[in-house]
Amino acid sequence: MYGKEEEFVRSIPLDSFYAEECSEKGTVETLRYTCHSYALEAVTGESDIMVEKSMNVYLPYGYDDNKEYDVLYLLHGTGGFEDYWIGDSSTGRITCNVLDNMIQRKECKPVIVVSPTYYSPVVSMGYRDMEPTELFDTEKDPYADQWPMYFWKELRNDIIPLVESEYSTYAQKNVSEENLQNTRDHRGFAGLSRGSKTTVNSGMMHCADLFAYIGSYSGAWADVEEFKKILESDEYKKYDFKYWYNGNGTDDFSLENHEEFLDEVLEKMPERFSLDKNVAWVVFQEGGHAYNCWIADLYNSLKVFF
Repeated sequence: MYGKEEEFVRSIPLDSFYAEECSEKGTVETLRYTCHSYALEAVTGESDIMVEKSMNVYLPYGYDDNKEYDVLYLLHGTGGFEDYWIGDSSTGRITCNVLDNMIQRKECKPVIVVSPTYYSPVVSMGYRDMEPTELFDTEKDPYADQWPMYFWKELRNDIIPLVESEYSTYAQKNVSEENLQNTRDHRGFAGLSRGSKTTVNSGMMHCADLFAYIGSYSGAWADVEEFKKILESDEYKKYDFKYWYNGNGTDDFSLENHEEFLDEVLEKMPERFSLDKNVAWVVFQEGGHAYNCWIADLYNSLKVFF
């Protein structure tokens, strides 16, 4: 499982071949749902703040409801929404082409990829009307650091149960907590920037029982002692991660934070995480905080996940 590191791409950009349309194209569907805005409820102390949301789902070419598929939940960063990775955006279309080409070339297994959004504002907050750059302004988005911290509730309560009751994953449409825990080896969670923060703070620290594979692209922004305490608790200590891929770039502002966090984790939790066993740390020369790094990270992740 851990012997494929030599197949990682180590430089950017990813070969342009992967961005081209493939003869065996997957399909994209949209799931719509209603859920609590868990972050707003936590911050404001209010209850029953309900929002209408959607997420995009990539189904591999030849998807067959009689087969079982691994599933990767894939999250955007600041200013992105559900169509950043999968959907009708420039990056969303490229991602689908990369997935199509990887699967056709048998560089990864056919996989379902789910692209939700961690934003859960009420309509009156106007997030959808803002330019992506505006959402970097903490005055315009005072909850910027809170969405990633509470997204785990939506993952557990809404997103995973909806997806895996609708599509043919290893859960076999049985979305009881026990069955989702038993099938965690076929489920991954990855994200970029604040989505990467989400993979650590929500995915690993609150959903270790549901995900065996984690992809953290450009940053962590988590407390190491709290991370260690939670993962060594009775609730999560039996859940080992099969693989934790970490990617960044030499010119990325998040590099120092990400590297420091990972180094501390490797030092303080050597039985749980090791570069020789289940952790990758890939830094792209001249790589910035940008899609051309993140799509290479996704490529590398799918080389070792599942």
